[in-house]
Amino acid sequence: MSSFDLVLQIHQYSFCVLAGSGSDNAKLYLILALFILVGLVVFVMGFKTYREYRILEDTPEAPVRSIPMGLVHIHGKTTGENRLSSPLTHTPCYYYKVEVEKWVKKDKDHEGWEKAGTESDMRAFYLDDTTGQVLVDPAHAEFDVPRTFQGEIGFRAGSKRFLEATLGVSGPTEQDLRAYLAQSSQRAEQAFASLPVPGAKTVAKVLEIDRKLDSLGVHLSVGSLGLGGSGEQRYRFTEHCLIAEREYNITGTCAENPSPRDEHDRNLIKKGQNEPMFLISSKTEKELEKSLRRKAFLMILLGAAMMVGCTAIILAKLGMLK
Repeated sequence: MSSFDLVLQIHQYSFCVLAGSGSDNAKLYLILALFILVGLVVFVMGFKTYREYRILEDTPEAPVRSIPMGLVHIHGKTTGENRLSSPLTHTPCYYYKVEVEKWVKKDKDHEGWEKAGTESDMRAFYLDDTTGQVLVDPAHAEFDVPRTFQGEIGFRAGSKRFLEATLGVSGPTEQDLRAYLAQSSQRAEQAFASLPVPGAKTVAKVLEIDRKLDSLGVHLSVGSLGLGGSGEQRYRFTEHCLIAEREYNITGTCAENPSPRDEHDRNLIKKGQNEPMFLISSKTEKELEKSLRRKAFLMILLGAAMMVGCTAIILAKLGMLK
C-alpha cells in the first residue's frame, strides 16, 4: 500500500468517525487527532522519499557489463520472452496494474471516487544497455511507470479518456470495460467462496447479488437502496504498464543469479535485504531526481503543517494557548 492510499483510507475513516460521534467537541477532537496521524504518516514518508532521492543522486549509473554487487543504478531497454498482455490495452509488458474506482455519493455534500478493486501481475525481464543484459526480478519494486489508459463508463461518464498514443492501438471499448468489470467481480466472488474461513461464502453471495443488482441499475449503499436506469453506476479504469522494449531507469540491489542460463547471466537485480530501495521508473535520471526531491519536500512540509496546525487548534480549544 502506498503512503497516499494509507492517507486516503485514514481520511475516509475520519469521516466515518465524525458521522458517528456524539457531541460537536468530541467530533472536532477526533477528526483533529486523525488529521495529526495523517500528518505524521505524510511527514515520515516524506523523509523516506528524500532518502531515496539522496541514494539515487549518490549512486552513479553503471554499465550492465561491469555492475558491482550491492546497490546499483542502471539504464536500458526491457526485453525478454516471458511477457504479459495488459488486461485493457493488451500491451506487451512485464508488469501491469489496473485500478477500478466507483463514483460514490455518501450524502448530498460528499461524493467522489472510491477504490473498487485492483489487479496487477508481473514477470521477470532483462534490461539491455548494449553492453550486456541483466535479469531483473521486479517483486517488491516501487513502480513509476507510464499510464497506458484511463477511461470511464456509466451514468454521466462524459468523454474523458486517455490512451497512450505510442501504443498504436484503439484501446478498450465501453463493452470491453463492462466485460472486464464483470469478470473482476466474478473472480472476487470465487476468491471469497474458496477461502477456508467462516462467512466467506456469505460474502461471496453478497458480492454476486450486488453485481446482479448493479447490472439492473439497482445500487446498494449504507442504509439505502437506489434505483436507476441500466448502467447508472459510474466507474473509472486506470492502467499502468512496464512496457516491453522501452527504456527504464532501475535502482536496486545486484546479487548472484541462482539460475543462470549461461556464463553471461550471473547477476540478478532485485530488492535487497539491507538496502530497501528498489525503484523502476520510466523517467530520465534528471527527471526522477527532480520529481523525488519535489515530492519529498512537499510531503515533509505538508505533514509538518498538518501536525502543527491541528495540535494548535486542539490546544486553543482547551485554553492552553492563552
